[in-house]
Amino acid sequence: MFKSYINPVERAEADSKLKRLMFEGLALGGTGLGVLALIFEIAADAFSVAAYQTLLAIHGANGYHEIAIASFIVLSIFLFFGIVPAYKAGAYLRPNAGGSGPLVEAIGPPRMRWLSWIGTSLFFLDAVLTIIISSISAADVTMLIFPEFAAYRIVLAEIYAFFIMVILVALGPKRAVPLFLLGGGAFTIFTIFALSIVSAAALGNPEWAFLTNGIVNRLEGAGVVEHVVRAQQDLSALGPTVVFQLFFRSMSSAMLGFSGYEVIPASGKHAAKPKWKVINTALTLAAVFLIGTGVFQLLAAQRWNIPSTEGYSTLLIEYEIVAAQTFGTGLDPEDIVVTDQDRSAATNRVANMSAEMAQSTLERAEDHVADDLEGLSEEELIDEIAYDIAFARALSNASGSTGTGFLTVAGVLLAIILLLAQGGGYVGGAAVAANAARLGRLPSFFNDDRIGIAVIWGIAAVLIPIIREVVIVESYYAFGFVSAFIITSTTVFFVREEVMIERGIEPGSAEARSLKFAGLRGMIASYFMGIVLITQKTDALLLIVVAGAVLTLLQLFIANGGLRREPLKRSMPPVRSGVLRPHYASGVQRAYDEARQRGIANAISEMIEAGELVKFNVEPERLIRLVSYTYAIPPSLFHHHDHDHDHDHVEEPSIDLEEIYQHAYDQRDEVLSTIEHYSHYGIFTFIDKYHKNWVNLDTGRHEATVQQAMLDVLFPKTDHDQIWEEYQTYRWEKIPEAVWQFCRERYRWAKDQWPNLSDRITTIWVLQDFGLVPPDIDIDMMVTVGDDHKDVRTIHIHSHAPDEEDDPETPSSPDVPDNGNDENTPL
Repeated sequence: MFKSYINPVERAEADSKLKRLMFEGLALGGTGLGVLALIFEIAADAFSVAAYQTLLAIHGANGYHEIAIASFIVLSIFLFFGIVPAYKAGAYLRPNAGGSGPLVEAIGPPRMRWLSWIGTSLFFLDAVLTIIISSISAADVTMLIFPEFAAYRIVLAEIYAFFIMVILVALGPKRAVPLFLLGGGAFTIFTIFALSIVSAAALGNPEWAFLTNGIVNRLEGAGVVEHVVRAQQDLSALGPTVVFQLFFRSMSSAMLGFSGYEVIPASGKHAAKPKWKVINTALTLAAVFLIGTGVFQLLAAQRWNIPSTEGYSTLLIEYEIVAAQTFGTGLDPEDIVVTDQDRSAATNRVANMSAEMAQSTLERAEDHVADDLEGLSEEELIDEIAYDIAFARALSNASGSTGTGFLTVAGVLLAIILLLAQGGGYVGGAAVAANAARLGRLPSFFNDDRIGIAVIWGIAAVLIPIIREVVIVESYYAFGFVSAFIITSTTVFFVREEVMIERGIEPGSAEARSLKFAGLRGMIASYFMGIVLITQKTDALLLIVVAGAVLTLLQLFIANGGLRREPLKRSMPPVRSGVLRPHYASGVQRAYDEARQRGIANAISEMIEAGELVKFNVEPERLIRLVSYTYAIPPSLFHHHDHDHDHDHVEEPSIDLEEIYQHAYDQRDEVLSTIEHYSHYGIFTFIDKYHKNWVNLDTGRHEATVQQAMLDVLFPKTDHDQIWEEYQTYRWEKIPEAVWQFCRERYRWAKDQWPNLSDRITTIWVLQDFGLVPPDIDIDMMVTVGDDHKDVRTIHIHSHAPDEEDDPETPSSPDVPDNGNDENTPL
């Protein structure tokens, strides 16, 4: 069961490259993103929510840290020993899949492909929710530096969402990669450094817990924190039923910290080679990071008795304590001295409070501080507020410049990473939408990632003012990525046999059983997580089901071209030359045609790059324009001039599309024949319009004689009878400019080459015309062909006219005046 399913030779080769792969791509060079570059790229999405994981775990446990820690440990076991092996197996089988939905189409059995429709819908919903969570969280973190902006928190979240959208649309997802690398790298390195200090400080100094209440009260007074959840009694006083209920509730909330894990394999197509090794190593390191940061945060939260503070990350409270006690001068309880100025300020604040605001202040601290403040007299309330003012001053003084600088860096980096996490949502959601469009399940304009990004922003912008809080949206968010865990694990377990064979794994062997066992472990972990979500987040389930169903039905409607599935609408459409935007009966029909277009476009692009079409002596743009017109392919699909293009073919997102792609790709000879045909047409046009200049019936030089001589000179490598037979089928006709622009170049080539190659022939003809040589003389002319000029061909020129009854038929063309007015008139 635990035997490695990876080929030993392949594993040894990949292991030997691991050192280089660890740092590949950090400088935006190399063959792709290495392990650290891939982690840093997805760090914004995968790691940013980890800053709120502790808050949500404590919130779900109703303030009991022991329950939160226990639930997180169980979740970590499921992640590391269940989800990670399943994702590793999926990455090994198909590293270019790009997410759970495409993975089902790529390696899953036909009976499971319906899961890809659901996976796409839920992933797109997750992308929208990522924008909401990240923008609101970034606005919350801003309060660390500018607490006076608390009243404009939602407006700030809207600005953040719009700002990142504009950046991505302006730069494009590819050019935005350096932002993710720099931001993700800085955040990851700083978090490891800072959390190490926090953990050591929490273990060695649990007495610093006295700072927690003062920090929380200050945040509440500034309006940064709206709800605080703290344990109301000892854990021992709770019954087993309540403990288990809080345990599962905490687990369902803490899952948010693993939400970005799906992004790693989804970004695998950008990884360096061997891609599976980079992805698998990144999966392991990312899991260690996520688990480690969660454990360290929860440990410090328990030691310092930090409650769940909605609107402010637990991690930031831990940073505030360390800033004062480790990086600052330190603070003891006796250092907090209430002065007359503090009491005066507190008195003024209480006096200025309206009855409504005072009541609101009490209600805001409903779970913990309300017990302390509710029923307080005015004098007692003044004492409490005066103490909070004195505490805030003492904490600020204790932090000093070093501690304040530490907090500023922490706040700025966390705000930046949360902003960049939106980029992960935008790019990931747009990529999934583009994949669905490629499958014919969404409109074709989603093929442009910028459109997908703009659509996601529009939906998120509407929902941000409605949702407002992270603890609200996390209930909905978890269903998306847990569904991805379920889909990926199940797909790996039921992988098709031919897929295993392609990777060198014999079905039924120990390696195959090991591979399926990895999927089984993922299924056990993900199914358990799914059951916990359904039972604990029931209030969010209905909305998720409705939204997912609506998106899935939309995909079905577009794919089928209506409410009914009709075979004619799902058949391969006919190719109509010159029609680059045909009308398709369904999205599936469009997807089939686009797969055909990609196959031919990639084949021609590779032929151009390999120099196989150099013989036509025509610039690639003209060749592309010709093929684009004749085979109805948008020119943008050709990539010969794109230096950033990854020439490795990324598998089509479904088996059907891959078969169509390969069939079109294998039409290279047919396409080459088409190019040859129009190349000959251009040369034949020159011969047809120019040969009459050398016809002289008086000397017995008929049209056929001149035409055959010109053909032999211009086609020295082609059999005489073959090219003469082809020429006899030639008829001049008006053809589209997209085709003629290529033929014209071949016409010009022939026009330029004829004087250089025919000098000996035309010399004899001129001498014949002047009667200086016999008219019935035959000529054998030696012509060198090929670039090395070593291939010598003998061309026999029959100069005298045949008998009248044997005069061959010559192709005729309409007598078109060569006045340059017609678009097809040769120059």
